[in-house]
Amino acid sequence: MRIVQTLFAPALCALLLCVLQPRQATAQLNEPPPPAAYALTGVTIVSADGAARANVTIVVRRGFIEAIGSDVQIPPDAELLEGDSLVVYSGMIDAHGKASVEFPEAEVERSELAFWAPPREAQGLTPHRRAADYLTDTGDDFEKQRSSGIVAEGIIPDGPLMPGRGVVLLLRRGATAPAGLVLVPELGPSMALQGARGMYPSTVFGAAAVIRQSFEDARHHGLLLAAHERDPSGMKAPAWDPDWEVLRAAMAGQARVFFNADRASDIRTVLAMAAEYEFRPVIVGGSEAWKVADELRAGAVPVLVSLDFPEPDRWEPKEPSDTAQQEPLDAAAAREKQNLEERYANAARLAQAGVTFALTSGGGEADLIAGARKSIEYGLSEDQALASLTTVPASLFGIEYLERVEPRMPATFVVTDGPLFGEDTKVLYTFVEGELERGKAKRAGGEEPTVDVTGSWTITIDAEGQPFGGTMTLTQDGADFSGSMTLDMGAVRIRDGVVSGNEITCEIVFQSGGETVTGELSGTVEGEEAKGSGRSAMGPFTWKATRSSTPQEVL
Repeated sequence: MRIVQTLFAPALCALLLCVLQPRQATAQLNEPPPPAAYALTGVTIVSADGAARANVTIVVRRGFIEAIGSDVQIPPDAELLEGDSLVVYSGMIDAHGKASVEFPEAEVERSELAFWAPPREAQGLTPHRRAADYLTDTGDDFEKQRSSGIVAEGIIPDGPLMPGRGVVLLLRRGATAPAGLVLVPELGPSMALQGARGMYPSTVFGAAAVIRQSFEDARHHGLLLAAHERDPSGMKAPAWDPDWEVLRAAMAGQARVFFNADRASDIRTVLAMAAEYEFRPVIVGGSEAWKVADELRAGAVPVLVSLDFPEPDRWEPKEPSDTAQQEPLDAAAAREKQNLEERYANAARLAQAGVTFALTSGGGEADLIAGARKSIEYGLSEDQALASLTTVPASLFGIEYLERVEPRMPATFVVTDGPLFGEDTKVLYTFVEGELERGKAKRAGGEEPTVDVTGSWTITIDAEGQPFGGTMTLTQDGADFSGSMTLDMGAVRIRDGVVSGNEITCEIVFQSGGETVTGELSGTVEGEEAKGSGRSAMGPFTWKATRSSTPQEVL
């Protein structure tokens, strides 16, 4: 059983018994307003280069870091979060993340379309489009990312040829409209060596030819504009072309080109085009980037390395501790093992070659920390992994300030209960400009629930030798649950509960002397019995509970 500590100490119990009135025990447990400030004490701050500063107190107020240091006093109006022995890192940036971007589809009659000469919209040749203009997400849609420690994402449009320009999102919890997430509204154009389905180009060679021709057309259009500006006599003004304008900006070095390419041969094609048309490429995906590491380093070309590794099919990886003799692999399993291990080692080989890279989810659902851990297993150092998730993408997107955990800077950072890449480490809190997201997604092991905690429970809590009791009511929906406790000394709200197998973890919220105090409770459920432990800023406790009504009775 995995235990996460959390809640009452005797001093807190005495305080609550004095300050809570009987009417408070039956008060409605509505969502409390956010506190005036948050405070963390006794934390260790780890910078991107691995340097650590221990025993630090951080105070967050109105979206900024108000104070930080070893001798900082906790303001009386601050909500004290569990902080002792926790670790603070700059927030992670997923340089190739996922968001809902709904570009309009080309309105063409395919039965009448000449596949060898399609319009640009049908062909996917639309670099003028901005993902920022077609974003449909709001802050609520990024709860999972925030609770995993991700504070910002680069969104790289996916599609044939040149689907559009990307955007950088700051995952603000309170953003009620898509525009509220936009941090950098325009990245350079996204490109790919693939054509639209059912029309030219249908091969990598053809796609490269169309992209080259597009750069040539953009360059020619620029010459016409310049000639008309010098002397318009005898010359009509060239029509404005937003696509060619974007490509000319790329050729002038004003914007990077984000090129989706995995195979080494495709990456070499991109590098050749970049040299020919003088644009600055960023390789997106790059699963075989290690094969062309020298060329990438020579051209100072960054790589957004995807951690979206395929699942093994024929090869069964063994844990390092598994000393059992393994049977020889057949040819297919051996090839799969080699291919997968090359992908796992990709980042380490790029680092060894001096190539700049960021680790990303690959625009999908890949877990950044788990993927980084796999890269570390195959040779990447922890410092390199940390930089690839923080300072490297911040520099690439021009948002370096976001990584500064300093007084007067926006409070954007992540708090864990151990080293970021530790096997059992959990993200407890993520701040984005002072808005707190609790690490719900990381509190449990991610297994399918084997128990249902719905029902009424009789609970007994032992806070370092001082017992008290009450009732607990829980409601479970899938792997999530919430509820409340009515104890001898007052009411406690239960939120962000997660069930993993028969293990449970949740956040608890209660009032102490007019202040909101939070903590965590965890344990295991066996039939109608449950037990575990917990901790808050006030100290540790243990608990036991017996269900007095079943889920069916509650329903």
